[in-house]
Amino acid sequence: MFVAKLSNARILFFFLLFSTLFFSQAFSQSNKPQWWFTYNHTGRFADRWSYGFDLNYRTNGLVPLNSSLTAARMGINYHTNTGFRITAGYAWFGTFASQQDRIWLHENRLYEQVQYNHGSGKVNFTHRIRIEHRWRQLFTDASLGETDVFLTNRYRYLIQLDGPIPRKPERKTSLRWQAANEFFIHNQEDIGYMLFDQNRTLAGLLISPTKTTSLALLYQLILQQQPYLRETRAINSIRITLFQSLDFRKKKTIIREEVPVVD
Repeated sequence: MFVAKLSNARILFFFLLFSTLFFSQAFSQSNKPQWWFTYNHTGRFADRWSYGFDLNYRTNGLVPLNSSLTAARMGINYHTNTGFRITAGYAWFGTFASQQDRIWLHENRLYEQVQYNHGSGKVNFTHRIRIEHRWRQLFTDASLGETDVFLTNRYRYLIQLDGPIPRKPERKTSLRWQAANEFFIHNQEDIGYMLFDQNRTLAGLLISPTKTTSLALLYQLILQQQPYLRETRAINSIRITLFQSLDFRKKKTIIREEVPVVD
């Protein structure tokens, strides 16, 4: 019992240290942070099957509001009784090209992923591997006048930790801390991409007023490769995600409760 409490205390300590370092890094930068707004919905309609979709809107700053990306993603999930969730789905991403009077650059994706959840004491761990097949509309010259569609493949690995924050018995809203890291690599296709694509590090708070609804407030530091410039750019962002999880089964058999996962 003492060892478990000590282990959880250490995890919480490193999480708080981690958060402080990254928040101080974020606000020490002169550039405005990006803002990512997401609605994430899942629905369980059988013991083994569920669906999910999410809507995304991203901006470069709030004042002024400069849109940078809009996205929609959907998938079908198969749940095992050992903590694995296997998903296949489709996503559309639209990137604003401000140099061309904010025209859209379209991207269509097919993706497959495997997610595994397990716990240690009061701390939950999530591991996720995702493979994305991306048909991307990109500019073909420096004048940004012509575009073409290129197929690239990207591979992502996510690890997420979260744990409870103590609350008073009369308070119904639950609070959890959350931290995650996701690493992206590309195939080295012949369009200027290097193997490393980006790395995202996140930390923040998960607020759950009900069992079906949660709000995540997260800071995110992105290290993103700029393939044509051959340099890595640091991007600070604030992520606000509303999670909704519904269960449509008549006889609800909870195999394993899943914690909301950043996306």
